[in-house]
Amino acid sequence: MLLTFMLFWYGALLWFSVGPAKLKPPVNLTFNSMLAHLLQGQFDVDPRIVGYEGYIRNGHVYSYWGIWCAFLRLPLWIFHRMSVDLTMWSCLAAVCAAGMAKVRAVLLLQQRGANDPVARSAVSLMLAYIVLGGSEIGFLKSTIYQEIVFWAAAFGAIFVYFAIKGSINRDFDLGTLCCMALCAGLALLTRVSTGVGLILAFGLLLSVLVLQSIIAAPHLQPVIRRWKRALLDRRILIPLGILAVCIAVTGAVNYFRWGNPMTFVDFRLYAGNKFFPDRVPRENMYGLFNFRRIPFGVLYYFFPVWTLKTSGGQLLFEQVQIKWFDLVELPPSSFLLTDLLSLCFIAFLVIALFRRRFRTLLPVSQCAALAAGLLVPCILMLTAIAMSYRYRMEFYPEMDFLAFLGLFSILTEQDMRATFGRCRTWMEAALIVSAVASFASLILYDVSLFGPAQVILQHGFSNL
Repeated sequence: MLLTFMLFWYGALLWFSVGPAKLKPPVNLTFNSMLAHLLQGQFDVDPRIVGYEGYIRNGHVYSYWGIWCAFLRLPLWIFHRMSVDLTMWSCLAAVCAAGMAKVRAVLLLQQRGANDPVARSAVSLMLAYIVLGGSEIGFLKSTIYQEIVFWAAAFGAIFVYFAIKGSINRDFDLGTLCCMALCAGLALLTRVSTGVGLILAFGLLLSVLVLQSIIAAPHLQPVIRRWKRALLDRRILIPLGILAVCIAVTGAVNYFRWGNPMTFVDFRLYAGNKFFPDRVPRENMYGLFNFRRIPFGVLYYFFPVWTLKTSGGQLLFEQVQIKWFDLVELPPSSFLLTDLLSLCFIAFLVIALFRRRFRTLLPVSQCAALAAGLLVPCILMLTAIAMSYRYRMEFYPEMDFLAFLGLFSILTEQDMRATFGRCRTWMEAALIVSAVASFASLILYDVSLFGPAQVILQHGFSNL
């Protein structure tokens, strides 16, 4: 029933973002072109389609976007319909896949927890938040830029589902680890920042599992034998093999695009640089990622006061934006509003961590390893040279993982349920705030233009 609701409601919102009267840009066919070229053993794209989003190298035009979304167009190639714009349907498939992965995670937690009215209320609130707020609603805009982030987020959501499954079972079996490795690898083939985070989370988890296996081995065995046995375990080798294949494919694509398997994009080759001549000097001076951008990044993602104007007519921190960032994009939004309920569940996790019995219900070291890896995309977005509304989706694997653990603490601890019962009215209010703010953010996102916010806010839409 929830999936049916998602298909119709999300589909309607995505269709509205396209609209029959709205212009469909040629760039939406970039993945069609990418697939057609890949099937011929070529790694460039049609410059007439990708436009200024292309990168010019050795007389060819390339796109830096991952190849996963291109291979989703294989049915179009099979049925000779390569002129069809599949963007909206791909976005719908991705957001529904992410939503169902989160729903499955909540239902899995429900099966392992209590079944009293308070527990059922907590589960209902989380399900309502997943379907009506947060990342499922606030980003439903049908563009090729959003499609990439949607699919990366979908792999992140599925990865988190298996992370939750292994954590509450206290057993990351071969099947679970293989699925996590595949999600991390496909995310890398879709969007590098998400993929790096999932790979690091997976690598840290495997490191903890290996160390625990070594510690659990008989101490009479030589240390080298214990290490060898732990590392050669099929539970470790097979998932690593799956991940290695995805990394190798990614490296091959990078090599044929940029001449280096470790290069994911070279912004010096960006065709759009002619409109922004200050971008390359800024990148050379401050880098693509810089920790000095974190304070403004926190404002952008949590406290969007940067959209306000001073008495002189300039935006707050406008000089900071000009100095450090290529792009600070509309609309303004805040996790403190769109995801207030999720943050409340994370607060319950923090409370639960101070109670010793809860620590016995979950493998703390494994959960900490996963959380540490999933934090990396968040840090990358806070330090990136560009701030964009859709980049908020990089935070959701970490937020969802921690929120699910917070929900688990409520479902498994009587005193936590008592605390939740006393806060139930406030939690219901947080759900309403999350749903309303997410929908409001979606409306703002749909009417906002791509590009530097300071130009739009200072001169208005009519002058662009």
